[in-house]
Amino acid sequence: MEIIKRSLEAARVALNSLEDRGRELGAGAFGDISTMADVVSEKAIIDVLKSAMPGIAILSEEAGLLGDADSSKHLAIVDPVDGTVNLKHGLPFYSAAIAISKGKRFSDIIAAGIIDLVNGDVIMADEKNVCLNDKPVRPSNVDSLNEAVVSFDLKVFKHGGRLSKFAERVASRARYARFMGSAALETAYVACGRLDCFLALDGVRVVDMAAAAYIVMRAGGVVGCLEESLESLNLLYRGDIRYVAAANDKLLKEIIGTLDAIQP
Repeated sequence: MEIIKRSLEAARVALNSLEDRGRELGAGAFGDISTMADVVSEKAIIDVLKSAMPGIAILSEEAGLLGDADSSKHLAIVDPVDGTVNLKHGLPFYSAAIAISKGKRFSDIIAAGIIDLVNGDVIMADEKNVCLNDKPVRPSNVDSLNEAVVSFDLKVFKHGGRLSKFAERVASRARYARFMGSAALETAYVACGRLDCFLALDGVRVVDMAAAAYIVMRAGGVVGCLEESLESLNLLYRGDIRYVAAANDKLLKEIIGTLDAIQP
């Protein structure tokens, strides 16, 4: 975990000294607009990873795949800035995320970390521990939607249809509903009890969710993908993933049951 932590902290240091961080530089490897912040954060992370783990393959949102994922002993999944829109508009909620695996499936991940690039909070997990700023954490005990604080991506309402109705019903039944704009950080918040549930219904990329989903599961929470098995998810997959992260299985089942009750 120490290598991940150093990489994330290097990214924050690089951004803190960066002027014009929201300037657009064109499209990254996944087709999204890259900013100065994305590129500088990515370079800081990659430099630390390559120095500490020579030969590591890296899949990052801006640069794409660096190295050979088939022959390397380790693969890093990197999102240098999650919440770029917030960053560009001066909204203080954006993060960076790293997951390290020994193979190309989600089940091969062995450690992950996320840093709040604004306040420096670091949420880390490996096969034994889950910590927020080096202190052990776990999900909340909330197991009912009407007592839950939930967060989700409001872009789902642009599309209408079944998932839009699903999000509306969850939001109306939850105790409180929020949308903060960084899927990685919001998912990781489920692991440490700051949120009871996060719904990524518009779809996010593997680089956005792999680290956070791993952290939630290691903390004792649950993550359910809507279209496929999370454990067999290919970490090199370039498409969108829709999922629900919840504090416990009972809460997840109630939320998924809300979806099942909606006619296609």
